[in-house]
Amino acid sequence: MREVREATQDYLRALARRDVKGIAERSTCVASTNSFAGGRVLRVEPTRWVRMGTVDSLSGISIAVQRAADSIWAYAKETTADSLFRRARQVSNQSAVYRNAARAVLVSAPGAVVGRDSMLETRLVHARFRYAGPFVGPRPVDREEIIRLLRVPGGRWVVFSVYIAEDDPRPEMI
Repeated sequence: MREVREATQDYLRALARRDVKGIAERSTCVASTNSFAGGRVLRVEPTRWVRMGTVDSLSGISIAVQRAADSIWAYAKETTADSLFRRARQVSNQSAVYRNAARAVLVSAPGAVVGRDSMLETRLVHARFRYAGPFVGPRPVDREEIIRLLRVPGGRWVVFSVYIAEDDPRPEMI
């Protein structure tokens, strides 16, 4: 648990410094550094295990599901457009999480060969992000965000998902 907490804190420090290289070494997802003033780990959830083959499958299937959701929304009638847009957005966010998890395997252990039956370790971290500055207003704003990390056996922890708690897509199996 200490390793996860330290990896998350290192990631938050890189975000606060707007250290592009440091962020790229520690994550595979996009996170806004605009007005980010710092953060801290609130809670680390228990370890979850997932097979590499599952991550590959989820990544591939989610692309097809995202295309279908976008197509359905594009042809929606006015009465259903809002609900279909929300669903398409949720599917898109889940798809991004799965693709980022697959890329995190490469960042966690560069050059390592990870077989389909290899077990990957994942953790969910609740963190408090502080935003401040002219775009935020005179007082800083704190938001709880969900950070997901992944590690291959013998690799390092890599962030593959960062979402505000209420917008988290809650990906299955990861």
